[in-house]
Amino acid sequence: MDIEKKVAQLIDTLSVEEKVGQLFVLAFAGEDRDYAKTLVKERHIGGFYITDDNAANPTSAAQLARELQHEASLRACDAPLLLAVDQEGAWGILTQYTDLGPGNLGLGKADNTALTADMYQVFAEQMQEVGYNTLLSPCADVNANPDNPIIGLRAFGEQSHHVARHVAAAVRGVQRSGSLSCAKHFPGHGDTHSDSHQTLPEVDKSLQQLMREDLLPFKAAIETGVPLIMTSHIRYPQIDPDYPATLSATILQGILRQQLGFEGLIITDSMNMWSMRKNYAPAEAAILALQAGANLVMLSEEHYENSTTPYKAIQAQTIDGVVAAVKQGSLPESVVDARLQQVLAFKYQHFAASLHTAASVLESANELAREAAVAAIRVVRNERRQWPLEGRAFTLAFAADPKGYDNIVNSRGIGPNDPNSARDVILSTLAERGREYRLWQHDQLMAALQAPTEPLAEPLVLITEDYPLPGESFDVVAQQQRVQQALQKWPDKVIVIAMRSDYEITQYADLSTYVCAYSSRAVSARAMAEQL
Repeated sequence: MDIEKKVAQLIDTLSVEEKVGQLFVLAFAGEDRDYAKTLVKERHIGGFYITDDNAANPTSAAQLARELQHEASLRACDAPLLLAVDQEGAWGILTQYTDLGPGNLGLGKADNTALTADMYQVFAEQMQEVGYNTLLSPCADVNANPDNPIIGLRAFGEQSHHVARHVAAAVRGVQRSGSLSCAKHFPGHGDTHSDSHQTLPEVDKSLQQLMREDLLPFKAAIETGVPLIMTSHIRYPQIDPDYPATLSATILQGILRQQLGFEGLIITDSMNMWSMRKNYAPAEAAILALQAGANLVMLSEEHYENSTTPYKAIQAQTIDGVVAAVKQGSLPESVVDARLQQVLAFKYQHFAASLHTAASVLESANELAREAAVAAIRVVRNERRQWPLEGRAFTLAFAADPKGYDNIVNSRGIGPNDPNSARDVILSTLAERGREYRLWQHDQLMAALQAPTEPLAEPLVLITEDYPLPGESFDVVAQQQRVQQALQKWPDKVIVIAMRSDYEITQYADLSTYVCAYSSRAVSARAMAEQL
């Protein structure tokens, strides 16, 4: 009997509660494993969104994964759980124990698709080692709007065809490991002016425009065999005047399924981001998403709720609300069965196959990360031939307010999560190398910028940074103002080193020397310090 028939027969034996639970991917706060196991046992859920909050080191992570999968194996519907992580380069978990490379923008700038594939195989294999089987990556968004507050370093670049090549490579890399990849955020989050963690963005594009631009990387991912695609909480009024993509049958079924031919699983972005919570009741949003075509409803951002509201109660109310809708007939049980048929058939087929399908790259993970970081660095401007410094004296200062570093390793358990900022790594690498220079602390920089102008005998190397913090932002505007002040005072002495994207360069018309890492990752900071 084929898998489809077996799954259909299994579904016939399940209660509504068991069916509905399997369509949820949930998060839990801290190391509350008893609650997580209860979600598997009593709520029948299909997977978890996992962060450093849940397991802060590989030993703890492996134990968590084992315990949760064991609990799932005891159920009547014994399909393995999706254990999903935001391992995507610019964002990541277990960053002290893994190799994330420079992140997608850096990989895009290095522009070696073999290296991109290898880096994503590293992500997948390192997560597999602890039992996490699903990467919520790659980002298939195109940086059409350089001021986009939430994508930036998480995208491979600004050109659709270029992004598409690297998205396809990333999917291939994850496939080689046997893990699952997920292209996100459909139909594209790169042209927004706001962060959907905070508000509901709107993109006023026609379907023709989307097809030419934002959808090309998703098309490439689908053609490469990506198993999951994540929706975006963004309104496209020219395509669906009523609903954001996550809740839109026009977008999920009309475009993603029918026009692009995607046959894998559709998973929602987190349904408790403010873009959803401020506009829809929790159960209503889940019901609308399932009706629209989503297979899996994810509530991953429990950060928004566990400190201010009873998030466990909201999770229960959401699942209960969907169960009630099925029992009352407002959500047809046939819709739930159809979504579940796809989920279970996929899981049983995928997890029956052996995991590793190619030679491991784990031994070379360190070197691959370093190679990508070095290859990404670009001398964008060098009009006065000030770069490289080649042993010359210089003054070094960091444009960012150091208070902002507190958020890099944040309570969210995702985000950059580097234990050390780019600043820390640059300073320690210069010390290791014995490089002599003068350091201006932040208060010294601010004092120098406000004092009467005195000539500088040597170049002033100003380092700008940006970190893709979910739901909050780094002080990039204030940094730009400090650079502009420095340029007014010492126009021929300023060198900017960017531990970020180069999108800020439009603000510095008079700047003659600009070197960019396209990353704020520690590996990129070390590579840049070595060039200093």
